[in-house]
Amino acid sequence: MVISNNITRNHDLAGDLLNEVIVQLYEKGNIELHNYEDETIKFYLIKVLKINWYSKTSPFYYKNRKESNNYSELKPEHVNYVTTDQEEQKTYEEMLTAVEEEFAELTWFNKRLFELYLTLGSLKKVSKQTGIPIASTGRYIREIKQEIRININRKKL
Repeated sequence: MVISNNITRNHDLAGDLLNEVIVQLYEKGNIELHNYEDETIKFYLIKVLKINWYSKTSPFYYKNRKESNNYSELKPEHVNYVTTDQEEQKTYEEMLTAVEEEFAELTWFNKRLFELYLTLGSLKKVSKQTGIPIASTGRYIREIKQEIRININRKKL
């Protein structure tokens, strides 16, 4: 924990960084190092921690550090939805808040893919930019939308 605190300069996410690296190492399986007696493993762990903290392409960055600039453009103050009915306005704001919360809970891959879809506006453009086949891109987007809907409906109950 001391090392992750030093790398993050005592940021609130230091514990999350350490947990994410432990999960990554567990999922990776066996780590082949030449000699466990020297400090090779310590340097390996420090490098993995640094990469996850500083790299903008690391899973940790997408899960915890990156805030979605694209999604924040959809907040109520940017959408021209005006009504005189207070109840309808309150319902609308609650819906946007629920969608925003669910969006924040998506995995880094789903969040990034959905951001691209919102930004580019078509499956074809997303497919071309990512190299993911258009059929797979469409399936992922449908699954993401369905996941958001299901989670919002589940929270209503």
